[in-house]
Amino acid sequence: MYAIQDAKIRRLTEVDGLSCAEVEVQPGNAGDPSLLVYVASTQPGNELQVVRIVRNHSDAAIDWYNNNMHTAFEDATDTAFENSEGVTAEEDKAQFQSNLFAFGLLGPTLQRYLIGQA
Repeated sequence: MYAIQDAKIRRLTEVDGLSCAEVEVQPGNAGDPSLLVYVASTQPGNELQVVRIVRNHSDAAIDWYNNNMHTAFEDATDTAFENSEGVTAEEDKAQFQSNLFAFGLLGPTLQRYLIGQA
């Protein structure tokens, strides 16, 4: 399970035609990559849902300019939860999503930004 140390909204953007919030997630476990998680509001019901996950393998000490045009950023949407032990990938993704939206005021803030745009 991916432990969350910190999560913050970086910007509002569009992914595959959906209005999304880009959320930067810092890992709680040593060795885990930081993530860029893209969250959108689903229809019907206006529920928040993770629609894309990008692993960030860059090193802030040498990649200080935050260039996402190189191989340090890896799309992990389909593979992020496939190696979990004891739970299915869907259960692991649901747990991660629940933990993310419960982190501080992130869930209510995302709802305010995204459901207002829906």
